[in-house]
Parts: sequence; C-alpha cells; structure tokens
Amino acid sequence: MLSRWATLIATGARATPQRVNAAVLPRLDPLASVDSNVADFVSALERGGFEGELRTDYATRLSAATDNSIYQVLPAAVLFPRSTRDVALALQLIDEPRFHRVALTARGGGTGTNGQSLTSGVVMDLSRHMAKILALDLEGGFVSVQSGVVLDDLNRFLKPHGVYFAANLSPSNRATLGGMIATDASGEGSRIHGKTSEHVLDLEVVLRGGIVHRTASVRGAELDVRCAEPGLVGAAHKLARDIATMRREEIASTFPKLRRFMTGYNLARMAASDGSSVDLAQLVAGSEGSLGVVTEARLRLTPTQPHHALLVLRYPSFDAALASAEWLLATDPGSVETIDETVLALARGDVIYDQVRDFVADTGSATTRAINLVEYSGNEEANVKAKARRTATR
Repeated sequence: MLSRWATLIATGARATPQRVNAAVLPRLDPLASVDSNVADFVSALERGGFEGELRTDYATRLSAATDNSIYQVLPAAVLFPRSTRDVALALQLIDEPRFHRVALTARGGGTGTNGQSLTSGVVMDLSRHMAKILALDLEGGFVSVQSGVVLDDLNRFLKPHGVYFAANLSPSNRATLGGMIATDASGEGSRIHGKTSEHVLDLEVVLRGGIVHRTASVRGAELDVRCAEPGLVGAAHKLARDIATMRREEIASTFPKLRRFMTGYNLARMAASDGSSVDLAQLVAGSEGSLGVVTEARLRLTPTQPHHALLVLRYPSFDAALASAEWLLATDPGSVETIDETVLALARGDVIYDQVRDFVADTGSATTRAINLVEYSGNEEANVKAKARRTATR
C-alpha cells in the first residue's frame, strides 16, 4: 500500500556457501569484478561532485561485508558521505532509470542481527563523517545530531548536564542513532521508556529522487495544505492520512497494545486515526531505510535517575523464571531480563565468570537453570532500595 511513494533501497542477500572439509562456510571472492552498473553509478557520483569517499577496493568492501548477523555479503562499492548533500546526490542518481538495477543500503554501526546493512550493491556508511552533535538545548529538552553519532558517545556528552537519550540497547558502544531510528531500536528499560521513535521530535530525511525533507507533526488546516502539495512530500502526507482513516479499525485490531513491539511501518503512530494529524518521522522510524535515509535527528532528552538497584533472582528452570514475570512487573521495575540455562552455561566458560560466580552459582542442592535480572531506578534512594527489598524478601 505504501508503494506509491516508498522505494526499497535496503536490500540484503546471503553469500553462496561452499563446502570445505565437511563444514559449510560463506566464501567471499576477492577477485569478483565490480558490476558495471555500480561502476557507472560511482563514476556518476564523482562527476556530480560527491565530496565524501568513493571506495571500490577489496579491503573496504570486505569490512562492509559483515555486520552483527551470521551473514556475509560482499558489496560492490562503499560510500562515505560527508553531508546531506552527498546523500541527496546518491538518492537522486539511484532514482534515474539507468541505475534502477543498483541496490543502495544505508549503514550505521552495523549492529543489526538480521543482515539489514548488507548488500551486494552499494553500501552508504554514514558513521564515518556524519557523526556530529549539532546542538543541545537543555531548556527545550532536546539534542540535535547527525545520524552517525554513536549512542554511548551521545550519552557521554549529555551526562554532565544530567540528561540522557533514554532508548537503550546492548551494542550501545557501536550503534548509531541513524541505525536506531531505522530499526526503531529498544532494549533495557523499554518498559518505561519505550522505543527510539518515542523520543524522536523530528528528522531530516532524504527521500527518493534526492528530496530533502524535515519532518514535523502537521495538523489541522496546515495538514490540508500539505496534502494538497504536488510532489512526493505532499503525496506521502496524504497517503499516511488516508491509510490511518480508511484502515483505522484494522490498524487498531492488528497492532498489539504493547509499549515495545517490532513495527516495520508504524501505521499506528504515523497519523491520528481521525486524520487530524500526520507525523512522517513516526513512519520513517522502523522502516529500515526503505522510505529514505535519515541524516539528522532532533531527539527528546530524559533526566538522569541517579539511584539504581539490581536484583539477581535464581530459578530451577526457565519456565519458572518466565512464570514470575507477572508479579515482578507489579513491583514496578525499570527492566526485567531473563537469562536461560544455555546462556548461563556459556557464561560459566567465560574468563570473567569468577567475577559473577556468587550471583549465578547453584545454591546448596538447588541447581540454577535461569535467572532474572531486575533493575529499579529513581530519584529517591530510599524508594529504590525499598522496592528492591520488598521484591527480594517476597
């Protein structure tokens, strides 16, 4: 339904495995020639004044052939844009019929686990040069960043000011904000803070044809005017409004009533069900680059909570750990993370196991086969300790 304005620029393909010594291993051919269409595309970028790096050497391509998934896909070229103009030029050219056979995939930190940043075509890596923190407005409660900024770097910058970007995930020392927006990422603390999209105020996004658009929550008469505009931006707002109103019952019944869920196209939040407002940032977030490439973001800040308590609860089985979820949620934790027997067994073989042995080891004759990590946070130390104490003594 979104195909009237959406162009799929994110693609991935698995490398063909070859059998070696009875083991199946992905093989990447260093002698594989660069596709002529890609070579022409790279040449067109150079002639068009692309200011970033255009790389087709094997070493650079190899470094972009893997991410945090199990896949290996060797790209034909890697681009490192220096500005929104570079990104716009790439998407302008890719929209020309002569380059329709060239796949273009935006990449951040490569922390996705499903091969989202891999392609046999062209990788556009925004993490190398487009990684600036642009503005901080503590009174307004927001920070503006380029899409290549790494989450830990941002929160390190924000820490002295008593605020942070609340959406969190485990590879925070590598994950970029652009990638987090593209996948609508979330992790620890999502029960309280939700997903990345809930902290996005607006985005600068480059759409097909190289159109640079700054999103905004548009409503009322302003929305009517925007929907009537010729071109892609007007059509996108009208389509989002039409889908939200015409399919409101289906959307309401299909999307789960959960704070955290994998959205794809977030039809539930892109527009009001009565058609009174549209926010394309909520549609772009989670679309994994298929609607455009995010180059800048204005993000909502969250005050830091200074006090924390972590409980490690041990269980004789994974099912027992899961069964306790309901009453644990009633204690109002910031997060609950369950670790099963397989992960615990792997942990026991790790070099740092001795540092955590006392927390996860068997107790007497009882064998620990699962644990729940339960975290409480707050502004008042006494309240945090009281919550943790009530849970521990239950």
